[in-house]
Amino acid sequence: MSVCVFVVAVGIFFVKAQYLTPYIPPSQPLDPEKQSSGLQQPLWQWITGVDPTAFGITGVLVAAAVVFFAYSGFEAVANLGEETKNPAKDMPRGLLGTLLICTLLYVMVCFVLTGMVNYTDLSEGAPISDAFSQVGLEWAGVLIDIAAIAGLTSVILVDIVAMGRIGFALCRDGLLPTRLGAVHPKFRTPALITIITSAVVAVLAAFVPLGTLAEMVSIGTLFAFLVVSIAVIVLRRTKPKMKRPFRAPQVPILPLTSALACVALMSNLAIETWIRFLVWLVLGLVVYFAYRRRHSRLGQRAAQPSRAPGM
Repeated sequence: MSVCVFVVAVGIFFVKAQYLTPYIPPSQPLDPEKQSSGLQQPLWQWITGVDPTAFGITGVLVAAAVVFFAYSGFEAVANLGEETKNPAKDMPRGLLGTLLICTLLYVMVCFVLTGMVNYTDLSEGAPISDAFSQVGLEWAGVLIDIAAIAGLTSVILVDIVAMGRIGFALCRDGLLPTRLGAVHPKFRTPALITIITSAVVAVLAAFVPLGTLAEMVSIGTLFAFLVVSIAVIVLRRTKPKMKRPFRAPQVPILPLTSALACVALMSNLAIETWIRFLVWLVLGLVVYFAYRRRHSRLGQRAAQPSRAPGM
């Protein structure tokens, strides 16, 4: 957070209007050498058969789909909901508050960054520190690099903590072996599932290209948001009397809009990303339906016939 504020506060003095015009470069045919073909092209491009282009509104949507993983951390607030004192008030405030603050910081940092240096001259590996170096502030670039490592490390730790809580909930319901979700007697956390998650994350980070991981996380996050949006509409109709400490407004318009936005962003991801996602989804469904019928506590309660009063 402090680094983002630093970038905006210092970089704003080096912004030049000439670099901000036009703010969205016009769409233009993609260089034949850079054109994605086969499984690397976006899904919508394969369906429609249109020629690939760079920049413009289409470029903004493709970029938004790829970097959507930056918003996956907001799930941590929901995953840690059981540890809040007052979920009905704390959850909406935490989710909406962090979403607003981070979105404003994202936009301001991008505005300053593209105003400091022409976007064609930005480094793809470390654009923020490179921009400060290009304007003569090498010391700021070094500081940002160090802070970026600390920031990425903290994000990874938060996501791993959230994954541990998800594993704990799955084990509690019987969807995973109960022993995996056992609470450590000293630390009072689901230590084993957290250690397993950390090991899997380390292996993926070591052997899977970063771009592939980014697209997989993005499509997984978008699909999760899609499912949640549809579930809100379904539960409002199937369980209208359910106790809801927080009620989503404008149902079904708002959830439907959210679902359509998720589908639109997902369609901008590559076909090979969709194939990996579908294979992973099928494997998950096989394990879910094969294991949960015998072990899921929620499923067992739902399968029990309801008894009439007095019986």
